[in-house]
Amino acid sequence: MIRPSRALLPAAAVLLACALAQPATADDDAATGAAGAAIVRQVSGVSPLPADCGPPPADGYTLNPNTEVLPALAQDPYRPQRLVTVFQQDRWNRYGSNGTGVAVSDDRGLTWRQSGNRPAFSRCDGGDYDVATDHWVTVTPSGTAVAASLAMSRAGDVTAILVSRSGDGGRTWEAPVTLQRDDNVRFFNDRPSVTADPYRPGVLYAVWDRIDDQSTSTTPNWVQPVYLAKSTDDGRTWTTRKVYDVPTNSGVIGTQLVALPDGTLLIGMHHETITEGSTQVIRSTDGGATWSAPTLNVPAPLAVGPRIPDPDDSGDPIRNAALPLLAAQPGTRVVNAVWPSQDSDGTFHVAYSRSSDGGKTWSAPIRVDKTPTGSAAVPVVAASRTGTVAITYYDFRNNTPDPATLPTDLWAVTCAGDCAKPGSWRERHVEGPFDTRKVPVTSVGRLLGDYTGLVSAGSTFTAVYGVATADAANPVDLHSAVFPG
Repeated sequence: MIRPSRALLPAAAVLLACALAQPATADDDAATGAAGAAIVRQVSGVSPLPADCGPPPADGYTLNPNTEVLPALAQDPYRPQRLVTVFQQDRWNRYGSNGTGVAVSDDRGLTWRQSGNRPAFSRCDGGDYDVATDHWVTVTPSGTAVAASLAMSRAGDVTAILVSRSGDGGRTWEAPVTLQRDDNVRFFNDRPSVTADPYRPGVLYAVWDRIDDQSTSTTPNWVQPVYLAKSTDDGRTWTTRKVYDVPTNSGVIGTQLVALPDGTLLIGMHHETITEGSTQVIRSTDGGATWSAPTLNVPAPLAVGPRIPDPDDSGDPIRNAALPLLAAQPGTRVVNAVWPSQDSDGTFHVAYSRSSDGGKTWSAPIRVDKTPTGSAAVPVVAASRTGTVAITYYDFRNNTPDPATLPTDLWAVTCAGDCAKPGSWRERHVEGPFDTRKVPVTSVGRLLGDYTGLVSAGSTFTAVYGVATADAANPVDLHSAVFPG
């Protein structure tokens, strides 16, 4: 997150079977694009990690064992039925998780299995760091999967951006490569993403923000610019440098890079000062060497401070840390952007904008969620080759008067044309309700997720997301849903 002061840092089993749960709803017609409910499958189960594999609870840290959160999802660009999801395994109430979970599918998410080993981002998976967080994953044209993570000490004084390569599409993982490491409390690396260029085999980009905080007790003096690492050999080796600066006492987070067929690169990101936030997109036409001023620059709620309002007003709010996400229509210059917006009553909604010229210009933002009351949370976007756009989000429209529970559902809206018009979007129910009061408590609210996973596979979309279970010993699992566009 944006951190204007170091004072915000902290003080100091079988996961899967080859084929898991049967559909929770509907029938297999949904997988072919016919009208109908989503096909829901279980992705994760009981944690493969011993509860004591990481550091012991201390310094305000409490472990939530058997929880899986923040799934990133990627698809093989030439074999779109092949998917890989990477996620946090066993979440702490503060920064990060004990380890990294990985599951792969060869049939668009109808069945899942665990990887043979896991990326060694943290001690629980054979690495060097206390916790791992903020995972991302991509698949190159060769079928190689590359995962990224922020790995760190629990005190936050050591942070590193790591990537791990899987030459077999997520089934086994190589030792991580360090893109950036800082063990000086002045610096903090945060929220990486990694992108394979689908049009230039072997080329990958990782982007993240790196805080440089020289504030004193009386004078703020910090900056949070964008760093980029590039690989031209399918993720084996990387070069790292700072590529985009921001004014003093401001910064960006949630950087995500998208590559277009003509060589244009876009980075979507959240920008903040101490008092204001905005969603921005910047462009590069020289392979990432130089970047434009923001071509999309619209107000957005702060990423630090505001919570998603508790519908029961029970003092148990939902964490707000969702950030902008981009999805390009394959083979075109059409790019879709989503981000959280906030109304005057404090509720959050899903904002959408579209570019048809490679990110040079953008349509006026519109609200696309169909939530009738309260907030819509954690939006994510994907686009099909034919131009259909899907966005998923959670909401609380099925809440009851009982403040001890918070029924929550996952919804999807899709658009096949004229997507800059609110009336072009239609909604379908994906899954729920489940009780968000059962998901992990963090220092900034219940963690539904900062992001979920969503990809397009032909005429269908596949989502991977977290749900609360009715099992206190295994309180949060990941599910996947296949639904038609």
